[in-house]
Amino acid sequence: MKLFFQDEDKKKQFMKNGLPVVFAVAWTPIIWMVLAAVLGPVLERILPVWQLVVLVIAILSILAMVMLVRLFRILGLKVFGENA
Repeated sequence: MKLFFQDEDKKKQFMKNGLPVVFAVAWTPIIWMVLAAVLGPVLERILPVWQLVVLVIAILSILAMVMLVRLFRILGLKVFGENA
């Protein structure tokens, strides 16, 4: 990490702001696939157009990732402290 962050403050700032974004980008396809497998067949029977099914799953995936990132930020502040 010293190659990318010579300053310790820049490293801490990245860990606070950038790491949740990396987490969200990495896990969104996984959440998408789980929701598509679980909710896809049910939504296909309810909604007549497959584009609506994809839209609903995309919105649910984004909402799930926003909630997970917020949860991990809250837990991270509790574990590592507000001034860490």
